[in-house]
Amino acid sequence: MGAAPADTTAPGATPTAQSSGSTPGPTPTAEQLSGTQYAYLKAADTAKGTITFDLVEWFEGKAAVNACKADGVEPAENDWCTGWYIRNNNKKLRTYPVAADASLRIAGTTGSELVAADLEKFRTTLLATGRVFVCTVKAGKITKADEVYTP
Repeated sequence: MGAAPADTTAPGATPTAQSSGSTPGPTPTAEQLSGTQYAYLKAADTAKGTITFDLVEWFEGKAAVNACKADGVEPAENDWCTGWYIRNNNKKLRTYPVAADASLRIAGTTGSELVAADLEKFRTTLLATGRVFVCTVKAGKITKADEVYTP
């Protein structure tokens, strides 16, 4: 699977109550994300340093098999439903700032390694590949984001 993250059954969003205050943060909503999130990149504003994304549920191994069965999805090539599966039942977009010291990485040429990227390269690559990325959200900011290689 290459650059897939170690967390194999992350269910997607982990909403927590949004704190009130004047610190710049995510798009105002009734929830604020925290922790590990899997998503499709929809846009990135390099001038503002933000990423707009669509959260998904990411499954691997037995969890992927079970989720596919529950959704009535048949296994396909490239380990779809047997090795990995993506569920996207909610198309709500969220925009979060990227921390100034955030680590952004994209899949290398073989897909087995991750290489550092700036926000422009991260945006260009993920919009071209259409792959999921996994990120860490802390205090209303993306502190780490990695492209998840899928064949």
